[in-house]
Amino acid sequence: MNFKKFVVGIPYLAWAVTYVALCWGLFAAILGAVTPELHAELGNYKQLGVLMMVWASGNVLGAIQGGRIAQAYPARTLFLSYCCTAAVAVGVIVLSPAFWGIALGFFGIAMVESALITLGHSILADVYTEPQARSRVLSLVDVAFSAGTIITPGLVIGLHHFSTSWRLPYELFLLPLGAAILAFVPRKPFLTVYPHGATSPVPVAPVSYLRLMRNPLVAICMVAGVLTGYIEWGQYFWYVSYGTQTQALSPNAARFGMQCFVTGMCVVRCWQAFFHSAWPLGQKLWRLNLLAVLGLGVAVLVPHHGMAVVYGLCNLLFGMGVGVVFPMLLALMIDAAPSQSSKLSALLMMSVTGGAQIAGLLIGSLADGVGVQWAYSTLWLAGLAFTGVIWQLRPPQAKTLIFSKAR
Repeated sequence: MNFKKFVVGIPYLAWAVTYVALCWGLFAAILGAVTPELHAELGNYKQLGVLMMVWASGNVLGAIQGGRIAQAYPARTLFLSYCCTAAVAVGVIVLSPAFWGIALGFFGIAMVESALITLGHSILADVYTEPQARSRVLSLVDVAFSAGTIITPGLVIGLHHFSTSWRLPYELFLLPLGAAILAFVPRKPFLTVYPHGATSPVPVAPVSYLRLMRNPLVAICMVAGVLTGYIEWGQYFWYVSYGTQTQALSPNAARFGMQCFVTGMCVVRCWQAFFHSAWPLGQKLWRLNLLAVLGLGVAVLVPHHGMAVVYGLCNLLFGMGVGVVFPMLLALMIDAAPSQSSKLSALLMMSVTGGAQIAGLLIGSLADGVGVQWAYSTLWLAGLAFTGVIWQLRPPQAKTLIFSKAR
């Protein structure tokens, strides 16, 4: 399917899901962009790392419950409920003066965020039954997420001309979140996707998470998910601190470096969504990861020089290397068991957020103990380990990993 036919054929419901992904991209990049200001308020990196771990814990719980709930309740009702709950959680983050209140707000919105993403993947798997189209639209959702993460660092830089409060970007996030709620008010798009008046897909035979995890392909993808979560979210959480503390960059120059990272992610997601490639998914993963290892390796091995342009290029390569890992891993899993798309999405979400948990707490603890430079360098080690794991997904190895046991 060419680009024009693909875009014209995307229904309203899929666009609404894509817009929600844009909103979560906006939100996800805020924390990494405001770490210098938040660190100044909290007083140490370890407490900042605990906050990141709490956020990731909410993601894990939301993914677990979201995969189950998506199969049991109408999608429109769930979307509206999740978005309204997210608005309340943002209010808690903005208004709470104490660390525990901030952590509670992050836990709540992270739980809702992962449940929303899991539900969105489930809807798109029902809208698109053809494997290539499904893979492309899942990547389109990630394009929207990346677009949000690109906007956020520049937005934070602009807001600093008015206020250096780390809470201000979260206050403004309520505006796009309100628009997301309005996007799911109409009932008709759900009736179009699910005919005969239904608002959710036909119930499917449940398969337990444990049974799915026993399959070799799922197990490999989950290990890859943990490593990519550590790498990607370690970068989101800690790069601005690394840029200012180790690479001799100003806070805004470090935020520019972060913007280069998410730009690379957006570029490769556009390529995956809109342009055809004959490479199998496993081969794409392995080849693109070489870009991530190269970019991250230069950033780690050549610190202290304040070369904003060079570090920006490294971050661009890094982003291109990891940008499509999640949709590719998910597509490999869903293609083999489409009826379990919501639970497979939840399993991969749990793996990625587990890696994010480790990145938040481990790097934060190491930063206080041995310094930001050595703590951040663990991302490169994780990138090398990721290379070894995804080697198992390259043809012809991937052909021997049969999914029938999990059906």
